[in-house]
Amino acid sequence: MMHNAKTNASMTSLFFANVLYWVCAGVYSPFLSAHYTSLGLSAAQTGILLAATPVCALAIQPLWSTIADKLGRRRAVIVALCLAAAVLAPLYYLASTFVPVLLVTFAFSAFFSGLLPLSDSLVIELADRSGLDFSRIRMGGTIGYAIVVLIVGRLLDMAPQIQFTVVSAALVVFAAHMWRLPEAGIRANAADDPKVSHGKGLLSLFTSNEIAFVLVFAFISSAAIGFIGAFLGRYAVELGEGQNLVGVLSAVSAASEIPILLVSSKLVRRFGEMNLLIFSCFMAALRLVLVGTGIVPVMVCGQLLQSVSYMTVYYSCVTYIANHTYEDCRARGQSAFAMVQSGLSVVVANLFGGWACDALGTHAGFLAFALASTIAAVAALVAYVLWRRSAAPQPEGQAAA
Repeated sequence: MMHNAKTNASMTSLFFANVLYWVCAGVYSPFLSAHYTSLGLSAAQTGILLAATPVCALAIQPLWSTIADKLGRRRAVIVALCLAAAVLAPLYYLASTFVPVLLVTFAFSAFFSGLLPLSDSLVIELADRSGLDFSRIRMGGTIGYAIVVLIVGRLLDMAPQIQFTVVSAALVVFAAHMWRLPEAGIRANAADDPKVSHGKGLLSLFTSNEIAFVLVFAFISSAAIGFIGAFLGRYAVELGEGQNLVGVLSAVSAASEIPILLVSSKLVRRFGEMNLLIFSCFMAALRLVLVGTGIVPVMVCGQLLQSVSYMTVYYSCVTYIANHTYEDCRARGQSAFAMVQSGLSVVVANLFGGWACDALGTHAGFLAFALASTIAAVAALVAYVLWRRSAAPQPEGQAAA
């Protein structure tokens, strides 16, 4: 492990790196569907618009991760993406109909969608080099998100026009902080590893083929949570509530992550990443049912399941990938997870969710997505158990309970 001022970072600096990213996300993401609804757009149009960010995560985000890995300049790429997104965010004020809003969303998301995997990759590596516990650092994001969605939810009820100005300001502050962090380069001979430099395809980034099932379970749980994120704002409007309810429910879900983060390392050691991922899929389906009731106290209970439907997935995946990715592929490894969690799963949630809400109504749409998530989780579990029985034992793997 390396220990010097140039490559190490303090707990405080990494903690606030997480705080600031999630402040940016908290100002932007939870309130988008309500913003689109206020423009008079349909549920299907809202679903398409909300799919723009994950489409960019699938199509463009790998480019930023590849550039960062090849140059060994993750910090510089993060700062460039922040500043570009900050410049583009105010364009939302110029768009009020479907096509212009779609174009602005694609432009903004092309840069914003690359921030999380690059930031996670940099922070995890700096934490490892400095001997710091990433779960404690990630708690900064939870706290920052919980606070900002409460504040912004109230502010947007009074002055909805400030949203994208605040997004720009938050991105500039995030860029300034990230620039102060040390760069985490790779070993000079890391690119000479024949398994990395000559490998082809996604699996060549990883040291275990079990990653395929990690990503499948992450997809199932993330699609369920993505549906909630996409249509909670619209549902709140239909229920006669406002942005304040969205802010409160988002804050509750974020606050529920704190207890899990305090024990996440112990949970991984006790149960293993795969068992936690499987459990989280079923908790995500239950969460859909509870939030879909439309009864505010029950919706709050559903949002408390964020702890065991989102954070257990996020922490298990980022730590699994950090430990099972070749050294010069770490940004691309985290990008693969982000492509599934913030990309493919959210596209499915938004497009099929928008169709379901238009065809069945939002309440029934929540229940239908819960049923689909449960069926998918059972099918994936059966496939994983069969794979474990047929595959040769791998020391990296965790057997399903």
